Amino acid sequence: MYAVVTPPIGASANDVLIRPARLSDIDAIVALHRDAFADTFGAAFGPRDRERGAQALATGWRRQGPSALQGMLVAEYAGQLIGTTSLRTRDMMGPSGGFAESAFFETLGLWGALRSLFALSLLDHQIEPGEGFIADVAIAPEWRRRGVARALLRQAEHDARARALTYLGLYVRETNHGARILYERIGFHALYVRRSLLGRLFFGQDGWIYMRKELT
Repeated sequence: MYAVVTPPIGASANDVLIRPARLSDIDAIVALHRDAFADTFGAAFGPRDRERGAQALATGWRRQGPSALQGMLVAEYAGQLIGTTSLRTRDMMGPSGGFAESAFFETLGLWGALRSLFALSLLDHQIEPGEGFIADVAIAPEWRRRGVARALLRQAEHDARARALTYLGLYVRETNHGARILYERIGFHALYVRRSLLGRLFFGQDGWIYMRKELT
């Protein structure tokens, strides 16, 4: 469990520290993702196994070590995490050493692990050369609509430019109108809609919009 400091009146992203994720952040990051992506966790791990799924994910990341957190950014206020996102690149997508898979089998059992790994594979994206892929934009409910997501994305874009990447890409659910509006305001445009029957069966959603922002 983790607790988020309720922001004082008038608090905004200007009061928040954006920094790279550390191994000591793993429990807070996973808890934030579990709550922000409750429907995804429920679909991937089963509604009764969200906690065990979060435990498996955290264990796998710890075993993998610093490489598991490459490109991940966190937003921190008063020493507590209130938001995350990740900038992933093609060169970060090497083998994980099987740490995540072994943690899933140990924690979820054979059937639970196979089901969860397959469900999560439906969300995979083949990152292209020159692409900075944005994933896991999660903000604690108390801090939403205060500019924290925009600040995280601004830092991710800065990091992408430092890596000489040529564009940013991300997926947003067709039904997530608020997120789509935010992305459009900071320069992303819809490129295509990815549809999947299996995605609909597992996640109750068959349409993800791929959005892109040019950096050159």
